[in-house]
Amino acid sequence: MPEKVKMAGTWPGKVEILEHSMPTLKDDQILVRVELTGICGTDAHVFEKGFGPHRISGKVGYPLYLGHEYVGVVEKKGKEADKKMFYHTEVPQEGDRIWWGVDHYCYVCDWETMYGWQQWCLGAFFYGFDEVPFHGAWSRYVIIEPGTHIWKLAKHITPEKGVVVEPYIVGLRAVDKVLTLLSISEKEANPDADLFVIYGAGAIGNAALTALKTSAPNSIAIVVDPNKHRLEMAKKLGADYVLNVKETTKEERIKFVKEIATSMDRPRLGDRWGVDAVIDCTGKNADVVIPEAIEILRPMGVLDEVGAFTAFTAGKFTIDPHEICARELFFVGSWAYPLSTCDKAIKQVNKGLFDKKPYYEIITHRRRLLAEDITDGIKSLLAGVGIKHVIDPWKE
Repeated sequence: MPEKVKMAGTWPGKVEILEHSMPTLKDDQILVRVELTGICGTDAHVFEKGFGPHRISGKVGYPLYLGHEYVGVVEKKGKEADKKMFYHTEVPQEGDRIWWGVDHYCYVCDWETMYGWQQWCLGAFFYGFDEVPFHGAWSRYVIIEPGTHIWKLAKHITPEKGVVVEPYIVGLRAVDKVLTLLSISEKEANPDADLFVIYGAGAIGNAALTALKTSAPNSIAIVVDPNKHRLEMAKKLGADYVLNVKETTKEERIKFVKEIATSMDRPRLGDRWGVDAVIDCTGKNADVVIPEAIEILRPMGVLDEVGAFTAFTAGKFTIDPHEICARELFFVGSWAYPLSTCDKAIKQVNKGLFDKKPYYEIITHRRRLLAEDITDGIKSLLAGVGIKHVIDPWKE
């Protein structure tokens, strides 16, 4: 094993490559050799604004060891590790490719023990959002602590497919929530024939599209984004229509969507009839996106806010609450995901989902574990260049 390990430390506006001594692996830990790790929009916003996704405060200390979209291989296991981990598949052995849950729960607070709402655990730490070295995957190695939830990936899962598991889980969680709410708002409860609009065709928007077309394959999906190359990816993943924000006005988009909605085989429900659900995966421009989304929703439609994972980066919006009240809209948020969604997603992936729907092709750029490469990847992501930028920590 190397004596020193390279990893990225991040401050607001700065990335620096640090070296930390490889610690002696404890009996209840697992050492993972990172293969690929993604640069997420949340990472970019942390770099941009200095806020992390802590459930309560929204703040973090620095340097922060980022990297929560990852895939890796078990390098070494402590002799008691198998007794201390939560395995959701067969027990992985050294050399096996795995994915591990981002959230490490305290198993003490009431959110976790009494209510089962794991995503708000007060004592959690998060792999990829921590001040502790070896907990973030912008590194060559990660140390997995006891109490971590772990899934073994099937043999056919390549590093490219494995590294996009986490953003896919985010999209799946949003779709599951929307479909659940639609089953409440519809007498006949048939989301498979419904009309959806997804704002944002980045990694999360395309993940939501992939999950939607998997769960409700006959649904109609309209994807809205300002970037042509991202909309092309959405078409490949099953979007029925795409709208380029740079080539259309708000009025044109609303007219286009309403025409599709009113032409569907539905009862006569007036001029305010619109789409069944909107999923916002933009993470920005809330002043435009949210009012437009509310305008196109049908009565008892669902708006799920998914993109605003960090504080003060999405912008603010103004709406008349009468619009929510009079049409009895469901306006909800999706924050992270429970373990059940992780389990569902990885079962789908292990059974070949990404062979049928090549979501992993959102990977457009490979970066080295160098400060200038990572910084350029962050800035490029914020500028809409490419879709998914990943770091190969072994690339020279």
